Amino acid sequence: MTMLSSLSARRLARALPCAVGLCATLTTTARADDPPIGPPAPPPVSVSARARPFAYGVLVGTNEGGEGQKPLRYAEDDARRVGQVLRELGRYGKADLRVLTRPSPAAVLAEVDAVAAKIRAHAARGEEAVLVFFYSGHARASAFSLGREELPIATLRARLSQVPATFTLVVLDACQSGAYARAKGVEPAADFSTNSVARLTQRGVAIMASSSAEELSQESDELKGSYFTHHLVAGLRGAADADGDGRVSLDEAYRYAYRRTLASTAATKVGGQHVTLETELSGQGEVPVTFPRDARSQLELPGKLEARVLVVHHASGSVVAEVQKIAGTPLRLALVAGSYDALVRTSAQKGVGLSTVRCPVALLDDRVSPLDLTRCTPVRAEGVSKGRDAAGDGAWMGRRRVEPLSLEVGFGLIRRVEDTYTSRLEEFGYKYRPQFFELFKPPRFRVSVSAFHGILPHVAVGAQLHTLAGDTYQRKEVGSSDDSVSFDAYALSGYVRASTRPIGQTRAGGSYFNVYGQIGGGLGLGVVNLTTGAEAGPKTSSTDTHWGFVLGGAAGLAFMAPRYFGVFLQGGYEYAPIISNLIGDTHDSGGLHGQLGARVTFE
Repeated sequence: MTMLSSLSARRLARALPCAVGLCATLTTTARADDPPIGPPAPPPVSVSARARPFAYGVLVGTNEGGEGQKPLRYAEDDARRVGQVLRELGRYGKADLRVLTRPSPAAVLAEVDAVAAKIRAHAARGEEAVLVFFYSGHARASAFSLGREELPIATLRARLSQVPATFTLVVLDACQSGAYARAKGVEPAADFSTNSVARLTQRGVAIMASSSAEELSQESDELKGSYFTHHLVAGLRGAADADGDGRVSLDEAYRYAYRRTLASTAATKVGGQHVTLETELSGQGEVPVTFPRDARSQLELPGKLEARVLVVHHASGSVVAEVQKIAGTPLRLALVAGSYDALVRTSAQKGVGLSTVRCPVALLDDRVSPLDLTRCTPVRAEGVSKGRDAAGDGAWMGRRRVEPLSLEVGFGLIRRVEDTYTSRLEEFGYKYRPQFFELFKPPRFRVSVSAFHGILPHVAVGAQLHTLAGDTYQRKEVGSSDDSVSFDAYALSGYVRASTRPIGQTRAGGSYFNVYGQIGGGLGLGVVNLTTGAEAGPKTSSTDTHWGFVLGGAAGLAFMAPRYFGVFLQGGYEYAPIISNLIGDTHDSGGLHGQLGARVTFE
């Protein structure tokens, strides 16, 4: 193929730190400068007539930075999100789309070379192929930071230029950490040319960048990802499908990402962020990037609706899409079947203030599910986080989120209960064993395993399997009998737990304390073992089982560290009249307890 002429030094100097590129056949060049009102119109781009070319992808995400760079939070998640939307809607096979997290430079280049070999084989047979390359992480002026190692930009560009793809989609999101709306980018320098198309041998290049050359890209703790990537993914799910043909083209994705990213960052500390598009493509027509019409389940926003809509996965609380719906035609979002919450924010009556409602959404396979506004309930506004944009996302996005699934393991002590049952044993000559503790009878060891899941903000339900109190009593006469009675109890209980809002949390996803209380009950099992016999002779034993109810309550203090692990300290009381004797005495196997435990949550 004919080698392309290099871009001018001036254009290289203005190359963007965070870029998304699409490469195809090259003949014309257009630059999307920073417009004052709307996005500049990108040049027409084309793909060949083949409906479904072979598609491959290498998606790289790393939160680790090099020397002097703080770890990122969402770079790896952004890579996974891009991979997910391409698998679902971009017609990329699962085996042909590789997501690499925290790889070495050698691993990245090796994966590119492996894909290049496959694409050469397609080219030899006259078949078309597409390559997607995505990077999200730290970068310096001339290299990407992969932990302690660096991948020179020139090396990556040269390696990509050797891939004979029909077109190559390159997604580069280079980041540095910061505050709430933190700066993402690199040290500006002329040699940082990630969006340069110089020396590429593919038939075309189109590069969409998250910001202009003079700006820093930003990420959002509320969205748990970069503003640009979040809006780009939402656009690819159908929010950008302006003509309603069920496909999202490069032009549509760019225009949508431009408007939404600028609106989201207009009032942040860093300032407005302008998405840019630079192309060198030949032919006519448009490049389709995703095909939302292929999705098995879709959410349809009604045409009359004019609102800002946030779609949140119900179980995990993760944001899957945020769109600004305008009145007119219906809008469809392609999502995986499941349960969601749609937070719909509209202007209040007479244009004064804002009103937010929460609408439950159940998406089913092979069905378009309309948003039912009649099932929505009002959401009470909450305070806006410091540093959040004027749109107030922090006030309506999820401070009242439903807690995800959590597993807990606790270890502690439960105080034994003395009642008519134990008094009756003492009447028959049985004494608490061991004899050393006859005056001081210590509590028993308690173990619990629990699972909880939120059903409402700050309210969760769960099940707990735990031990109860137990004792051993012995009746021993020298030269005569040696008898013993031991009893243990266990319970399976259900609980309702209420907890406070996070205490001491300075940012979304950060460490926090909270106080909780729970109450519940369940089924208890008691096991009584009686052993009788002569002191020096054979012994016989028998076992009886008893069933009964258990009631209990507890309160505790939990400390959660980012993002999924925590510890808790809990105290409570259980009433468990499970074990009884033949004359009607019942033993309470419950009592006061205290325990220390660990908690793991699953988003």
